[in-house]
Amino acid sequence: MKQHSLYIITLLVIFLAIMNSVSAENSSSDLISDIQYDNNVDINIADDNQKSYQSVSSDLDDDNLKLNDNSQESNSILKGNSSSDLKIYKLGYDVTRAADKLLNFSSADDILVITTAGMTWIDNKTTESALGGIVDASNNYVSYGKGNILTLSSTRKDPTNIAFFIKKDNSLTMAFYKNGSLTPIFYGNAGPTLSASEWKKLQKALGDEDAYSYISISNAWSAGMPNDVLTQATYHGHVCTGLISGQAMIQTLLTYYPPKDEFGLPLEHTSYYVLGVPGGSEDDAFTWSLDITPGKRAYIGIDTMVNKAMTGFIRWNTTSNTGIIIIMSYNETAIKENFKKIFGLNPDASATNDLKYQNWLINKLHTNPTSLVTMLYEFKGLTKDNLEYLMGLEIGKGNVVKSAHGLDMDYILGLNLTKATRETKVNITETKLSDKKLKQIGIDACNKAIEYFTSQGITIKKDLTNFYVLTSAGYVRINGTPTSMIFDGIYEVLGSALYKKTLLPVHTPIWKDLVFDFYWVDANNVKNDSSFSLKYDIDNDELVITGNTSKNANYILQNAIKYDPPYDVLIGWLFHNHVCGGSAPGYLIADYIYENFPTNENESYIYLTTNANCKDDVISRVLGVSPGMGTYYNLRYDNNKTNSTNVGIAIKWNSKTKTGELIIINLDNWGAGALFKKGSNMYEEYIKLYKKDYSSPNLISRPQISITSRKEINEEMLNKIIGGATDTKEGNSIAYIMGLPDKLPIKNEENNNNKDNKKTPINENKKKTDGKLINNSSSSSNSINSNTPTTGTYGKSYGEGLSVGVSKNTINANNEPESSDASSSDGKTYEISKTGANKEINSNSIVFAILAIIILGGIVGYGYIRKNRSK
Repeated sequence: MKQHSLYIITLLVIFLAIMNSVSAENSSSDLISDIQYDNNVDINIADDNQKSYQSVSSDLDDDNLKLNDNSQESNSILKGNSSSDLKIYKLGYDVTRAADKLLNFSSADDILVITTAGMTWIDNKTTESALGGIVDASNNYVSYGKGNILTLSSTRKDPTNIAFFIKKDNSLTMAFYKNGSLTPIFYGNAGPTLSASEWKKLQKALGDEDAYSYISISNAWSAGMPNDVLTQATYHGHVCTGLISGQAMIQTLLTYYPPKDEFGLPLEHTSYYVLGVPGGSEDDAFTWSLDITPGKRAYIGIDTMVNKAMTGFIRWNTTSNTGIIIIMSYNETAIKENFKKIFGLNPDASATNDLKYQNWLINKLHTNPTSLVTMLYEFKGLTKDNLEYLMGLEIGKGNVVKSAHGLDMDYILGLNLTKATRETKVNITETKLSDKKLKQIGIDACNKAIEYFTSQGITIKKDLTNFYVLTSAGYVRINGTPTSMIFDGIYEVLGSALYKKTLLPVHTPIWKDLVFDFYWVDANNVKNDSSFSLKYDIDNDELVITGNTSKNANYILQNAIKYDPPYDVLIGWLFHNHVCGGSAPGYLIADYIYENFPTNENESYIYLTTNANCKDDVISRVLGVSPGMGTYYNLRYDNNKTNSTNVGIAIKWNSKTKTGELIIINLDNWGAGALFKKGSNMYEEYIKLYKKDYSSPNLISRPQISITSRKEINEEMLNKIIGGATDTKEGNSIAYIMGLPDKLPIKNEENNNNKDNKKTPINENKKKTDGKLINNSSSSSNSINSNTPTTGTYGKSYGEGLSVGVSKNTINANNEPESSDASSSDGKTYEISKTGANKEINSNSIVFAILAIIILGGIVGYGYIRKNRSK
């Protein structure tokens, strides 16, 4: 009997081991959706399907790079570039060909590509060449003019992922290729009919954060979200209530308080200042569509309250030296309840419901945007002193005269300002421009430029690498029409493209003119150049010449682009809308952070500027942080607090442990006069430094970037720092940080698991404020009651708030039936971290646990049998 029992146990062990092996083999294939739209398609379409391009080898076989017949065979990316550039181009090209074979682009109603290519790095190079490969291999189905190639905000360390979506009727199918692999890690349904089980597979394959990013943006595209707002969504990282409500706020602002005057420094003119509370998503809408960037000193973002859905707009009158302040908000809970009443669906119950909710919001944005926002306060009579208190700068000069206070509602309401009067707008029926018309404007602008340069004895041919087009297209609207299709007209005539660094969309407010600068540089002598500028006259439907020298051009990026800056700093400068001495050190600071303060698993960057100026626009773009994501804050201290050299605070935040490490960054000796010899070109010399070229005879010394302080912090400390530490004895974040211990105390495991519950741990979704725990988990906004403020970290807070960090949504599909709507939800859209909230149980642990039980049972059974036999 003993031998028989052992024999049975042995067989069970072998059986379970085999089952575990089979389960492991099937785990990757389980990521492919069960829905197959073409049973004849073989997803194993390449022999080297496990190839990853993140580490590029030097052995390039150019014979293997065969261009599609319809692609640009004269693509300048393929001319005179390094083997790494060609490999990166081939990554985009090969993955696109693989996706076409799998998805059959020609059979689709429409196609979308979402990718991290561009800002990610491979072999210490940016990956914009992969964008060229995608466009060239797409058989003209993908273009920047169509707005169907989108680049997600990303960091250097992120993988170079490419997701393809095809739309057929109401269905949406995705093939997701990770880091250059030619086999998708997910292939299947990605549309509004996404079931709970399909959503789980998506989350498992992509991770919670990426799953929501790609699905929310692609479904917004499918639902008809305008191209310029889609581009904004890629900057923010996803589509959500906050982002759409931010757009609604913009339309409401432009309707009742349209732009009238411009103020600020000459290169930084703006029509509004914005007082934001980072983390509520809507801030990224203002940053993008209004060109209200921190580096242009037009945005101030301090965590002054727990309600992240409130924003203040200031329209200044330079003649009277007074301003109007408008404070708006949006109520996400109420908006979701309204949707639930109409459709009987709870947006938070499932992925399907959430996508239907987002589509409904997009329709609201088109038909009734003001219904998504609440005008809380509208005041006039703001004085120069009031402005300086809130924004921390002197109007028209940009220098910090006193530390900024941001959206301080106690102060604003205590001013007892007079109610402002909304301006009546005459409703004029605007005729939308067709894609064909927009493309023709681009073609006509190019032909006018070619005609001018020909008259100057300069021959302009297609695909020149020394001929640049700078334009406001893609940002401005004509009669309410997004203008990205103009890019295709320019590409058709000149072959210019952003990924070639020859077509440069310059950040511009949505209401401004459509303008073009055409800029030629002598390939043999960069000092020999020529410029030609145009403006589109809407009323007369004609292109008007506005200048033919660099001095009267619309932009001044020409001063730097001729020296071939790295792609990522170029993106930063385009975001800033110009180059200047103030922006130049930004790339070096971001580079310093990447090299000396690298992130690890579960970590992401948060950046706080302490004396905002131009460099912050470059830093934020290169680090991939933004106010709306809750990863960029603008404290704007005076020199008494920063010693004029403490320029920023960089934080590595661990979303899993809710702890982080920070450094205070010191920048000294960075003025061009101290760095470079007199008579040298500052931009040429800076760009050499960006490329790690220190051989220039004009270089006197490098900018001195160093770490003033390095500290470990917890969530309570983080909340104080991003709020300006005004409720501390130190009174500001820099002094507060300097007073912290270098290391967090090591927790005793027994104390952490205190069984008598006498010590209450910090709740990750709550912030302690004046003795109260305030719910702190909502992603974008929550219900607001402007009449009953609650006590907050900075004076009073007006409503509930959210956690800091990456602003992402979580759909509770994992815990709900596929069509569930029965369970009640609090109506909030929750933040997620870099890693999913759902913990997976290791299959090996399950197997060994079962084995232990079986063995134990066998021993007990054997003992029982032996006992009976002895009887």
